[in-house]
Amino acid sequence: MKKLTIHLGVQGDKSPGEYIRIAVAAEEYGFDTIYVYDDLLYYPSFPILITMAQHTRRIGLGACLLNGFYRHPAVVVSNYAYLHRIIGQRAALGLGRGAFFDLLGMDTSEEHTRKGFAETLGLVHHLLYGNKTPYTGEFFKSTEKAFLKVPAPEVPRIVTATWNTHMARLAGTFGTHLQIAEVWHQDYMQKLYDAWQEGMQESGIQAPGDFSIGGMVCMGKSEREALDKARKTVAIYLPYLQTILKNHAIDPDSALVQRISQLSKEGKMDEAARLMPDHFVKALSLAGTPDQLAERINQLRQKVPFTGLLLSPPYGTFNSIEQNIEFIRNELISRL
Repeated sequence: MKKLTIHLGVQGDKSPGEYIRIAVAAEEYGFDTIYVYDDLLYYPSFPILITMAQHTRRIGLGACLLNGFYRHPAVVVSNYAYLHRIIGQRAALGLGRGAFFDLLGMDTSEEHTRKGFAETLGLVHHLLYGNKTPYTGEFFKSTEKAFLKVPAPEVPRIVTATWNTHMARLAGTFGTHLQIAEVWHQDYMQKLYDAWQEGMQESGIQAPGDFSIGGMVCMGKSEREALDKARKTVAIYLPYLQTILKNHAIDPDSALVQRISQLSKEGKMDEAARLMPDHFVKALSLAGTPDQLAERINQLRQKVPFTGLLLSPPYGTFNSIEQNIEFIRNELISRL
């Protein structure tokens, strides 16, 4: 079986010094890529990536879940072009629908954000590949004079991040890598892979072939310790994971889910976490001992042809990120 590429997801809530330590540790321990999330109201990803680039030589660096509603596709492309100018093919560009639109009173419907994503991806391709014809969409438009005035990457490394089959199909249509998040359900994981393949077949574009899984991971010496540590992080994203909940037979409209979601959006994470049952945490994250995580991942590999694994916070139960990264390297990766 092909060796997995191992990626690390990092949130935009750290100090500059912490980002340097994370980058150095991840490169030292052999991770393939660091993806920095570009969530609304956190630090933006590209300045963090530039900081990391100054302290690394090998590891890939990429923004994750950029979307055109927060940052215009032209701004996204120029930022990516600059990162690529510094580190070359180590640079990656992760695109997706995004979340937290409701915090700004924006339209949160899937149809609206998915269409916005499709146009974001379309205009990003338009600009990166030097297309000088006008681009016309419902959300984004450009004239024939809108083209990059700086060098573009010769071979752009574009990743679509999603947990949605419609989005997975779009990823295939545009020939991008596919990174699925928070999906640990085998049957649904397969549906996403199939949708990606169908998109490629329909468009005739040969995608790079990289299909990664991943999401929130918490590894500890005991399952109880890992579940308790993961609970608060899961609470942050639970309001935006309705599709995933349904696949685990959890009603997203239930009183409990609605109450946790309300507390989460109010920033009352401790209260939200206290209400979170273990089976919610297990559905939305991978939490447990090294043996439990390795067994689950290896079981999935027997059924679904993924080539990469993205590990997102909280990582583990140790106090420092470096300790958690080392624990993952020593106790999990060796088992895969």
